[in-house]
Amino acid sequence: MKPPPFTRQAFTEDMITNRTPEAHAAVLAKFRSVDSKGIYTPPSQRGTMLFPGTDGGAEWGGAAYDAASGLLYVNSNEQPWIIRMVTQDTKSLYRNNCGGCHGDDLKGAPPTFPSLVDIGKRWSREQIAGIIREGTGRMPGFDYLERNINEIVEFLETGKDTGMTAEEAAQAAADPNHLKYRNEGYILFRDPDGYPPLTPPWGTLNAIDLNKGEIRWQIPFGEYPELVAKGMKDTGSDNYGGPVVTAGGLLFIGATSFDKKFRAYDKLTGKLLWETVLPAAGNATPSVYEIGGREYVVIVCGGGKNGAPSGSSIVAFALPK
Repeated sequence: MKPPPFTRQAFTEDMITNRTPEAHAAVLAKFRSVDSKGIYTPPSQRGTMLFPGTDGGAEWGGAAYDAASGLLYVNSNEQPWIIRMVTQDTKSLYRNNCGGCHGDDLKGAPPTFPSLVDIGKRWSREQIAGIIREGTGRMPGFDYLERNINEIVEFLETGKDTGMTAEEAAQAAADPNHLKYRNEGYILFRDPDGYPPLTPPWGTLNAIDLNKGEIRWQIPFGEYPELVAKGMKDTGSDNYGGPVVTAGGLLFIGATSFDKKFRAYDKLTGKLLWETVLPAAGNATPSVYEIGGREYVVIVCGGGKNGAPSGSSIVAFALPK
C-alpha cells in the first residue's frame, strides 16, 4: 500500500504508556476492560477503542502541498477514544457515568463520594449540569456527554427513569425503526495524570512524497512543557491547525496545543529552523501575504482544546527582507 499510513492504526497492549509504573498499570487495566481490535471493531456495550481516534490522524487544518518537490505535508494526532453503547434510558447513563462512585442508589460513600439523594433540593438544574460538565474536586468533567447531561440531571432531580414501560417496549420491538441502543458519548482516553495513554509520539508532522508513495520524513510534533522540564522531550502532542509551505523552502505551522509554539521547518528535510511561543496555541492554519514587497505570515491564537488555555490573539510575523 502506497503511501503507508502516517499514524499507527491500532492501539495494542505493547503500546501502553511506560511514562510511570502507576500510569502503565492504570491504563493496562482500562485497556483490558474494553475491546481494541483495530479500526473496524464495532461499538459495543463493553466499550470499544477508537484509534487513532475521533481527534486522531489528520485534523481540520488540512494539508499543504509543494508542487516543486511533490511533497504533501500533514500533521497528525494519535489519541485513543472509547465509545460505548447504552440502552435507551436515562438511568443507564447515570449508572455508567456516575454510579461507580455515587452508587446506583445515589447514596455514595461520604465524604469521598457525596450522596446525591435530594440533590435537586440543594442545587438548581443549571448548577447540577455545570458540575457534571466541568467537574469539581476529585470529580472529572463529563462535557463529552453533551445533551445527555440534561437527561442525567432529570434523573437526579426527579428519579424518573425515561426508559420504556412494558407496553412501550412491546411497541418498540415491533417498530423496525426503533433503536434499542445509543452512544453513551465519545470519551477521550487519558492516563491518570491527563497524558495520552500510549507510548510516544502522540503527534507527528509528516512529509509524504506523492511521486514515490513514501513518507519522506516524519518527526514528533509538539511537547508538554512540564514533561520537558522532567527530561521527557519530543513526545509529540495534540495539534489542531494545518501548515503552509512557501516557494522559498519554508514550512510554517502552529497547531500544537500545550507548548503554544509557532515553528518554521526546512520543507525538504524537516529540520527545525525557527520557533517562538505564542500567547495561546495557534490552532489554525497560518496565512502568508505580501505588503510593499515584504512577506508576512499570520496566525490566529485561540487555544482551548482538550484543556489547553484559551486565547484571543492574532499574531503576525515579518520575514527578513
